[in-house]
Amino acid sequence: MKVPVAQRSKVSQFHHGNDAYRFNSEIKADFSTNTWYLGPHPQLIEYLKDELGCVANYPELQGETLTAQLADCHHVAEDQILVCNGTAEAIFFIAQSFQNGASRIITPTFSEYEHACQIYNHQISYCGANFMAEGMNTREGLFWLCNPNNPTGQIFSRELLLDLLKNNPQTIFIIDEAYAEFCIDDISMVPFVGKYKNLLILKSMTKNHCLPGLRLGYLLGHQALVKKIAMHRPPWAVNSLALKAGSFCLKNPVINTDERIQYLALSRELMMQLSELNGLEVFPSSTGYFLIKTPMLAADLKYLLIEEFGLLVRDASNFRSLSDYHIRIASLTRDKNRSIVNAFKAIFE
Repeated sequence: MKVPVAQRSKVSQFHHGNDAYRFNSEIKADFSTNTWYLGPHPQLIEYLKDELGCVANYPELQGETLTAQLADCHHVAEDQILVCNGTAEAIFFIAQSFQNGASRIITPTFSEYEHACQIYNHQISYCGANFMAEGMNTREGLFWLCNPNNPTGQIFSRELLLDLLKNNPQTIFIIDEAYAEFCIDDISMVPFVGKYKNLLILKSMTKNHCLPGLRLGYLLGHQALVKKIAMHRPPWAVNSLALKAGSFCLKNPVINTDERIQYLALSRELMMQLSELNGLEVFPSSTGYFLIKTPMLAADLKYLLIEEFGLLVRDASNFRSLSDYHIRIASLTRDKNRSIVNAFKAIFE
């Protein structure tokens, strides 16, 4: 099985998963994206079809209805929430609000923290997760972390994060909880939003409701912080269908405790099966996605899996501090998981 060299292209610094649109081959299973593995609510598409007429009018100026619903859901004030066109947009709003400042980023992690900080001329420093020691001191500026982390699946405890907030009032902590609902334990810091003036939380409806094509997310924080960031948001930032979908999803969540347990069991089973194969180093994770270090260059392996098996994985080589041999995969159904185990067996054994 040869990798089609002519089709290879260098992975850009801020490349992402779920890039099936770049390939002509049929993708039978997408392991590259870590959204909810069963897809959106089965009735959501029909609901949005009935609501298509809303596109003839402008959406709410600032997504007021969904903001009120989220405030009620999280038991916070409406001026502590900012609805955005995906959490990626929120990341850029935050970086813009503190442009020319300083940011520290834990690596490896979601690349858009770095991307946004570069655009808005932040002085950026990096550290590994081992820097997150109890009682650590940080400098003035922003501190970005993802909990659970992407791509490692590592979780930082509430106790640790509370210590950081208390001991470093000069630092604004941006905690991305895009994958928090994929965990068994409740790790969210939302209950502490009103208590700490140096806390911002990112929440995604893209991930836990599987709506990546609609783009919908929000941030929570102290009123003064939210007000500062909201100054950079244009009017009608979130389209009408996304706002409708958000309201529907709050009333009809797709993840419950039993399904979450089943999802994580599938992930653990997949990790165990892959760890038994020659040459694969599988890294432990507390979520449904995890890292693998392979004997083959990640870019070559990705194209080989697409061309020969119709399977898409995440080339993780562009995550800062990872090697050219790292990939990330997210668990799917048992049948689809079996397909990637068999593909790896064919390649490496």
